[in-house]
Amino acid sequence: MSIRRIAGLMMALLLLVGCGRNAENITTAETKVATGNTTENNVSDAAADSELTITAVSGGSADAFVLIGKSHVTVIDTGLDEHGQELVDFLKEQGVTRVDNLIITHFDKDHVGGADHVINNFDIGTIYTTYKSKDSDDIDNYLAALNAKGLTETVVTEETSFEMDGVTYDIYPPQSTAYEKDPSNNSSLVIMVSCGDNNMLFAGDAEKLRINELLAMDDIQAEILKVPHHGRYEKNTAALIEKVAPDYAIITSSTEEPEDEEVMQILEAAGVSTYLNREGNITITMSSDVISIVQ
Repeated sequence: MSIRRIAGLMMALLLLVGCGRNAENITTAETKVATGNTTENNVSDAAADSELTITAVSGGSADAFVLIGKSHVTVIDTGLDEHGQELVDFLKEQGVTRVDNLIITHFDKDHVGGADHVINNFDIGTIYTTYKSKDSDDIDNYLAALNAKGLTETVVTEETSFEMDGVTYDIYPPQSTAYEKDPSNNSSLVIMVSCGDNNMLFAGDAEKLRINELLAMDDIQAEILKVPHHGRYEKNTAALIEKVAPDYAIITSSTEEPEDEEVMQILEAAGVSTYLNREGNITITMSSDVISIVQ
């Protein structure tokens, strides 16, 4: 998929831009189903000139990623409810007034918990989600926030792609709606984010069954891997890392819920440089030919 051109570590400047489109004025929250490829309207730059700043926001064993392009903002997962205001504060510190794409990989509390905080505080564009396989107060709060703003979520059921500022987002949905084990984690959306020849794969909380689906895909090679399920070991973890062949790995874990040592050993043996977000925010700058990571 890609040719690796790796730069040394350097300090990255966050691109601070609010976007101009207004959210649709809808009176009640609805659910749409994405059944094919979609394309956003505000593509502005060629992929060769694309640049993206990706921040893994520290907040316990939870996922919250802020992606800022030249004229768009994407949030992938929103962490825990108790850290929701911290995520909002971080976004505001970057000058964000609009989140163009909000992607909820699945509906566990450590991925959707802060979603209502984000929805309540920002203009929201498109919301991409997987299907719901459980009920919780965090999901109820998320749905209430949607209703309050009259927003519509798009449930992704087939591979869906869009491009903004030359950055390509490919969203891969789960291939089953009835996993026998761990249905919430295995229903995770997986997202490939690409700037020219460089890519980052966000693997949600994929467990064994969902990882098997990824292993069956033609090409999921990426320079950066967001390790699935906070670094929990699965029997096919080594196969996944071998197939993705990352140079860098990001693990969202905590002191109370650390990553598994087996996963760290696999990454080390593969020569992968690994960053843990419990040690602070991780800032990645990715362009068509350069990757830099600062923590």
